[in-house]
Amino acid sequence: MAAFESVIRSFVRLGIGGLLLVRASGELFPQICKEYHGLKDESGALVKVPDRCRAQFAEVAMKYGLKNADKVILFVNRHFYAVSAGSNILPCGAVIGLPRWYLYQTKEDVENSGLRLGRDVSWDSEVGVTVTESFLPTREVIAFTIGHELAHIDQHLNFKLFFTFAPPLWLYLTYRVASCTPRIFKVHAVWDALLKLCIFLLNYQAYRIVERKLTHLAEFSADEISAKCDPCMAKGGIEWCTATLKRNVIQRALLGEKGKQIYSEEGNDLQCTAISTHPQLTERLHKMKAIFDTLSDSSLIDKPENNNTAK
Repeated sequence: MAAFESVIRSFVRLGIGGLLLVRASGELFPQICKEYHGLKDESGALVKVPDRCRAQFAEVAMKYGLKNADKVILFVNRHFYAVSAGSNILPCGAVIGLPRWYLYQTKEDVENSGLRLGRDVSWDSEVGVTVTESFLPTREVIAFTIGHELAHIDQHLNFKLFFTFAPPLWLYLTYRVASCTPRIFKVHAVWDALLKLCIFLLNYQAYRIVERKLTHLAEFSADEISAKCDPCMAKGGIEWCTATLKRNVIQRALLGEKGKQIYSEEGNDLQCTAISTHPQLTERLHKMKAIFDTLSDSSLIDKPENNNTAK
């Protein structure tokens, strides 16, 4: 029994160290994120970020009031979503990976990108044209994405601390609680092992629930911070959500039964919801529309006052 407990203790220590290393390394050394997620050309070099994206970053950073903007580096993510790591207050700075489809500027760029829609579809068809248009990001979409990721690296330090230190700490506390069961419950070794297993499973589920809620809160908060920077950025968030939902609905139709398992009728990513990474796109879209309407109403109210003042 002592040998078994020693093995368990070793696995727990390994798990705690591994979790802390994985979670902290990406934030402390964001270059790891850049090298892992970065899109590379045939020679193995990272693809250059388009000048229009760099221009949008400079503009958004100024609206955002970002300090140490020079410590934030842009790169192109090899996937179709944005990523970020690090912080502008840390020694190694931060990185923002823009989705690879932000490279596309023309219809030909999309057609020649090698995109696969699940089955052969003509780019000149109604579906092909719709998909093509959804993969041509406007300056507002680019600005919103940059603002969203800036919120993650600049204002969400509490979330970063939780996601970095909570998993290993949660594992340690779970182990400490489970190790106390023999002193509390005088049961057979088999029942004690089952009790320990139940404690680990319950605590794991509890952690998943807390993590999901905080992850969703962080995403909603980043959306709000970015959208409130400027009405154009709020408009970009709406455009991004609408285009993504539209593509997902098309993918759902093209993939048949498999598509129904991946996307909902509205275009929400069912797999994404299952692993608790992001809230539903329709919910994010609803919140951003509310922000945009509020900003638009405020600008309309301010205009007469400004005109009266001028007179």
